[in-house]
Amino acid sequence: MTQYISPEIEHLNLEKFMREALLEADEAGKAGEYPIGSVLVLDGEIISRGRARHKESKNQIRHAELNALLNGGEKLWTDFRRAILFTTVEPCPMCLGAVVMADVPHIIYALRDMVVHSKITLESNPYIRRHIKSYFGGMLEDESAAVIGKYNPRILKYMQTGRL
Repeated sequence: MTQYISPEIEHLNLEKFMREALLEADEAGKAGEYPIGSVLVLDGEIISRGRARHKESKNQIRHAELNALLNGGEKLWTDFRRAILFTTVEPCPMCLGAVVMADVPHIIYALRDMVVHSKITLESNPYIRRHIKSYFGGMLEDESAAVIGKYNPRILKYMQTGRL
């Protein structure tokens, strides 16, 4: 599977929603968290937002994507088939699994993470692959790298190279 945007969402202004995820990332960075943000979109409207909240919640799994999914509420519960998750960094395996379990069929991300290898997981796991209709990275990648680098240059280097 190569990067792919399903025809059912290609008419949307995808950059607009990624810019909203970048705003969440910036807010996370300002709060001293990992500068990663996410928004969940349904029918061209943001239904929830998430940002990294590890330190605030004293919980290692409070990733931006997971927070956006948990905040999706009734709309995500009933209309998950049309949901799109936008995130400023390629989802880690946990977040990819959460997207699959929430039945969200579309993932759009900005910065590829050389550490998580979620694309490989998607390509090699038929269970995951059958749930995901769109998996597209690189949207506003430079902007995402700039936000991460502003708050945490060390983690940016790690994401981009796989080395600390």
